[in-house]
Amino acid sequence: MTLLALELPVPHGETDAEVWHSFAHMLHNEYLNFVISFVVIGVFWMAHHQFFRKIHAVDPALRRLNLVWLLLIVLVPFATKVDSQDGDFVLGPVLYAVVITLVAGVMMVMAWHAIRGGLLRPGAPPHPMRELMVGAGAAAVGFLISIPVSFFSHAWGRVCWILILVARLAARRIIARKGR
Repeated sequence: MTLLALELPVPHGETDAEVWHSFAHMLHNEYLNFVISFVVIGVFWMAHHQFFRKIHAVDPALRRLNLVWLLLIVLVPFATKVDSQDGDFVLGPVLYAVVITLVAGVMMVMAWHAIRGGLLRPGAPPHPMRELMVGAGAAAVGFLISIPVSFFSHAWGRVCWILILVARLAARRIIARKGR
């Protein structure tokens, strides 16, 4: 996550007013992308932490999946930088959405593998892993939907990203009700 901050541009100018104008100009793109990426990585990092708290044993397949997941997380700052470039290039939001979709997809596969491979702590219910899979699935679907939307409007593509948080909260409530 600290790599994201290293890529933030420093406002520039000869006067305080020019510096503030430079900052305001970068606010809607570079700094907004930083906040979005920070939140996305934070949510995935917390899910990753919760995932491994429920694991009893790690097999070679889970280790490999985890390394792929970490590689994809490390690519998020690069995708954020590409998305922050000036211009109306669709590559930025599409690359970002593809990377995050892959992060979510690998998280889903890790959870599925943990259930199927009997890697959960003894007596641990599979419910939390299913909840993780649904949350990651909602993220994957939301970012996938944002790809064609981004071809028409980068701003609406980002709206899809924000709506993912709403979908994730709704999915968690639905699963919590079913678990009762």
